[in-house]
Amino acid sequence: MRMTGRPLGRVLSAIAYRTLGLLALCAWGLFTALEASAQVSSASTPPMTRSGQANRTGRDLKGPVQFVAADSMTITFGSTDLGSLFGQAAVDYDNVALRAWRIDMLFDIEEVQAQGLQTDTGMVGLPEFRQGEETFTGNQLAFNMRTERGRVVEARTKVQEGFVRADVVKATEDSTLYIRNGAYSTCPCIDDPSYSLRSSKMKIVNQKWIYTGPIQLYLFNIPTPLWLPFGFLPAQEGRRSGPLPPSYGEDQNGFYLRDWGWYFALNDYMDLQLQGGFWTQGSIQGSSLFRYARRYGFSGQVGLNMGRFREGVRGDPAFAILNTGSFRWNHAQTISPTANFDANVNLSSSGYLRGVSQDYTDRVTQSIQSSVRYAKRWRSRSLTINGTHRQAVTSGSVQLGLPSLSFSQNSFKPFARSTRPPGSGERFYEKVTVSYTMSADNRFDFTPLSDDALISAGDSSAVGIDWIDALLSQEDFVRATGSEERFDFKATHRIPVSAPFSVSRLPLLGDFRMNLSPSLSYTENWYLRTDERVFNDSTGSVETSTVPEFFALRQYTASMSASSVFYGIFPLKLGAYRGLRHTVRPSVGFGYRPDSFSGSNIKSYTDANGDEVEYAVVPGVTRGEQQSLTFSLANTFETKRAPADSAASAQSRPVKLFDLNLASSFNYAADSLGFGPISLSARTKILGQVDLDVRSSFSPYRLNESGQTRNEYAFGASTPLGRLTSVSMTLRTSLRSQTSRGESRPLTTPRAGFSGNPGASPLGASTLADSFQQPFGGPQTDFAIPWSLGLDFTYGLNRSGLTSTKRAVVNASFDFSLTPNWKVTGRGGYDLEKMEIATTNLAVARDFDCWQMSFNWIPTGFYQSWGFDLHVKSSHLRDLLRIRQPKSDVRDRFGSL
Repeated sequence: MRMTGRPLGRVLSAIAYRTLGLLALCAWGLFTALEASAQVSSASTPPMTRSGQANRTGRDLKGPVQFVAADSMTITFGSTDLGSLFGQAAVDYDNVALRAWRIDMLFDIEEVQAQGLQTDTGMVGLPEFRQGEETFTGNQLAFNMRTERGRVVEARTKVQEGFVRADVVKATEDSTLYIRNGAYSTCPCIDDPSYSLRSSKMKIVNQKWIYTGPIQLYLFNIPTPLWLPFGFLPAQEGRRSGPLPPSYGEDQNGFYLRDWGWYFALNDYMDLQLQGGFWTQGSIQGSSLFRYARRYGFSGQVGLNMGRFREGVRGDPAFAILNTGSFRWNHAQTISPTANFDANVNLSSSGYLRGVSQDYTDRVTQSIQSSVRYAKRWRSRSLTINGTHRQAVTSGSVQLGLPSLSFSQNSFKPFARSTRPPGSGERFYEKVTVSYTMSADNRFDFTPLSDDALISAGDSSAVGIDWIDALLSQEDFVRATGSEERFDFKATHRIPVSAPFSVSRLPLLGDFRMNLSPSLSYTENWYLRTDERVFNDSTGSVETSTVPEFFALRQYTASMSASSVFYGIFPLKLGAYRGLRHTVRPSVGFGYRPDSFSGSNIKSYTDANGDEVEYAVVPGVTRGEQQSLTFSLANTFETKRAPADSAASAQSRPVKLFDLNLASSFNYAADSLGFGPISLSARTKILGQVDLDVRSSFSPYRLNESGQTRNEYAFGASTPLGRLTSVSMTLRTSLRSQTSRGESRPLTTPRAGFSGNPGASPLGASTLADSFQQPFGGPQTDFAIPWSLGLDFTYGLNRSGLTSTKRAVVNASFDFSLTPNWKVTGRGGYDLEKMEIATTNLAVARDFDCWQMSFNWIPTGFYQSWGFDLHVKSSHLRDLLRIRQPKSDVRDRFGSL
């Protein structure tokens, strides 16, 4: 020990101080050495742990520092007091844990340093540092227990589903990481990833966001031109506010960047998505999506889209500016256990559906529908109030229900006794059951005249009248449609009465159970106007006008139905099967409906020939009396497999062989052609693998030379069921291999969009985040299934008069895995009648470690196209690191649309 140049007092104090410390540490070292020696000599003996206070500054640490070594420990005093642990060394302090082959403890500055051991085969015992949820590995590591800051050289760490590799990482007490020369990737092989985002400076805050300086994409170790001056990447799952990546492409409005914007995770119950886009020819578009949910209360979403599109170049004759928009609102709310309110509103212009929306369904839709509904239930009653909207996209016609109301009374037995003696059955009149339903509709029908018709009528200004203007103005409605009646009111009352009962014995048949159900139904329709028709001699046409008056149309029907079930068992034997059970379910019904085309329900006018022509004053008047007899016969044939022993005979289940059904009807009130079509259907499963379904229809009457039905029966020895009019047969089977171990891996997960049913699963605060992360549909490829095959054959024959058409199509669908990571799927068919290939779709998918690739091809048909998609698996970077050709714009499917 060197003492030259030091004051004697300081030297003596230092000697005393270090002597006491040396005695304490030597005692601790003796125990540690004995422990290490015992551990080296016997691997079965677990290492012992000692606790010590490495505090020379007088300031207390948060707790004891625990350390252990499997090999040995050395203590060195000098300019720096140093304790070294060798062989599976470990140090634990507060929420910090350090593992390495060698750990050095610097007592003066309360710091630990760790490193591995270099061997001929490489580095072993690399330092591993864990602080809270953060874990690092590296070649060298240092951590200060007083400041709770650390430094890792050649660091490796995992951040949620991503991995970070860096030359140097510094960790602070608030879990913030400062990185030099870092690389981020979602590939677990971080030392040699297939892709990585690299930057000289990175910062990770709270395991949530990664902020970087200039960042560049590397494929393996090859730099790409994809470079950004800065970046911030999400590092955690779940809802969080942040930017939305744009999509790019080109259409008739030029090159575009669209769908970029910002996502706001407002709170646990709602979020907001704002997006926009622009085109190089001056078009712009913006959209917003607001979603909300509360468990057991309500959920819904509101979407608003606006666009201003320029077609052509200013100054050209075809130049035009098109303003489009769309408003959508979905809502589901449980007001009380007996009351609900839901809405599905879609108010979109045809220009938006055809030119702006990227949704395939919007592009091909022919009508837009909206509804708002309130429902209330009581113990035996229910009330529903609806507001409906239906709009044809091509013609612009609109039908509104303002409102539609329905009320129903559950069935009840008005003559049933309140109390019945024990063992007493129902009397015949007590079985009478009555119910009541009422519906009221107030409809607005807007069917505009064509532009040419309005111009020829001299009212060109009526071309721009839409349905909203017509709804608010009677004059605009008349100008646009040529009709004077904006609203059509109708109320319907129905009272069905039935008295079902059963009999257990019939004359001549003895014990025979039959279910009988007589019924009577009364219907009354209320109208606020009737039709008036007059023949105009000058124009030679019939003119129709309406007369405001209340009119009640009353009609009724009566029916009687009977059904039964009986069985027959035949002692047949076929291979391993024993017995044949035949189940027969016959049913017969008779219905009567009087002719309501009479009396005050009809009026008449005289035509040009002087003949009197009768017509119904309101819709719904039935013409002609009906006395209809219907009958059907359902047959089921079953058998059983013979068991190996008699004990299992009772437990063996029947095996269905096939079903055979027959049905027809006869109208006694018809003066001719009273026999209805005869339908015959059969269904079976061949060998337990192939489904066979046959359906046919027969006409009881013959045809004349011109192909018209004549009143002559067509039954004969070769045609026992009459003349064949249609038949269809379908053979279908599917085969698949056993599912291999491992989870299914989805091929694509599209970005969240507007959902049409937000109330299907009411959400609360705990599940709202998961709901907002769910994809709204999309194709998937299951790599866990090695192969599957589906085949079906459809044959159809239709005869209408003297002409007949045939259809015979073979379809096949398949998918198989060339390797565990290659999947091939396809579906196609061949029309045997037209001798041409039906629409065929082929797809190839490749699952890489960190990427997924797919190629789709439709070689034939109207929608022939191809598509290539390559993206990373990570949900954080899927939209950013994606190559898609052609772009996802649905215009690629329709060419010039």
